[in-house]
Amino acid sequence: MIPRNMNKKSLSSLAVTAFVLIVSMSASAWAMAPHNADPNAPPPPAWVQWGPMIALFAIFYFLMIRPQSKQRKERENMLSSLKKGDRIVTQSGFIVTIVSVGPKTLEVKLADEARVQMMKSGVSEVVPAGDEAALAASSK
Repeated sequence: MIPRNMNKKSLSSLAVTAFVLIVSMSASAWAMAPHNADPNAPPPPAWVQWGPMIALFAIFYFLMIRPQSKQRKERENMLSSLKKGDRIVTQSGFIVTIVSVGPKTLEVKLADEARVQMMKSGVSEVVPAGDEAALAASSK
């Protein structure tokens, strides 16, 4: 059972550790397996060899690949829905207002007279309308 308070980095390191452990244990198990004394015996079925690898790929997909692709889609949706007047938090921590939106850049207003251009990739999050009062109170 995975604790609820694990962050994504520790979860991915746990998955890598589990992968290494399973691969090393299965390699040892196959090396110690008794060899068939009958040379005319049929080889083991393919699922015996490919089953563990497919299971490991499925584990990695659900623990690492799928969550990352969902997070990337959410970020792309957030960046594509930016519009004039939105308040955003930049990656450097500035809370700014969008003045105009371009294909790859934004023009933002830092203060009444200070306007700068920034890349869309520098947006960390969009500040919801209800949270502006909480942000103003916490910054004082």
